Amino acid sequence: MIGISKPVLSIFLIFAWVVVITPNALSKDVTYRGKVIDADTKEPIEGAAVVVYWDKAWQTISGESTELKEVKEILTDKNGEWSIVGPKGKENDPHPYLSFFLLLSYTREPRFIIFKPGYCSWPGGFSIAACREKIKPGGTGEIMEGKTIELSKLTTREDRLRAMKPGLVIGEGALEKQREFIRLLNEERRNLRLPEYKY
Repeated sequence: MIGISKPVLSIFLIFAWVVVITPNALSKDVTYRGKVIDADTKEPIEGAAVVVYWDKAWQTISGESTELKEVKEILTDKNGEWSIVGPKGKENDPHPYLSFFLLLSYTREPRFIIFKPGYCSWPGGFSIAACREKIKPGGTGEIMEGKTIELSKLTTREDRLRAMKPGLVIGEGALEKQREFIRLLNEERRNLRLPEYKY
């Protein structure tokens, strides 16, 4: 068996600390903010649920694994505006091999759900023909940058049923952090004469 000398091991550990551990330990929260408006009238949408969630990721032999790290929600105000403070996260692991050998995890960039009964939901609306051309912006990165979110009203029951997807964020303790989102989903379910979510 080949041994590793103490100086080489020391240099490796210092490198790992500087490149991987220190940036993760020093990463700070940022404020995500934006505005939700009606795609047709351009008027603000008050009371829309904005759910933001982050995954913790780590490298395994078979690739990256993830689990839910945090969920936060807020309702838009009378101006359609919202803000949530949370970790910036990373799109990808910058040091996958080093993370694997040092058993390190990192926080992924946030993902968003925006929902208001009777409107296209984000991102669920992209799968609905009535929403596809009107819902904006097209990507999570644009929401992170604070771009205004445009949702259009739905007129058919079928489209309103489809708009309730992707649904709730699931994970340990997640449902308790989505009370307003669940309340709005249940409001829409009552409107559509469907059984309500229990939590």
